[in-house]
Amino acid sequence: MNEQQCPICYGTNACNVEDAKNCWCMKVKIPKQLLDKMDGKSCICQKCIEKYSHVYTSPFR
Repeated sequence: MNEQQCPICYGTNACNVEDAKNCWCMKVKIPKQLLDKMDGKSCICQKCIEKYSHVYTSPFR
C-alpha cells in the first residue's frame, strides 16, 4: 500500500500531505474510532469517512 491509498477501501485518498493545512481532511470531523483504523502510512479517503462516520457517531451504538 502507498501513501495515496486509503487503508480501508484501497482507493485513492486524495491526500495533500505536502500542504496539510489546506488538505480536505482538515475541514472535516473524523471520529477517533475511525482514525484508529489508519495504518500510519496513509490517510482514510473522504468516501470512507462519509460512509463510516455515522457508525461511530450514532447515539444508538
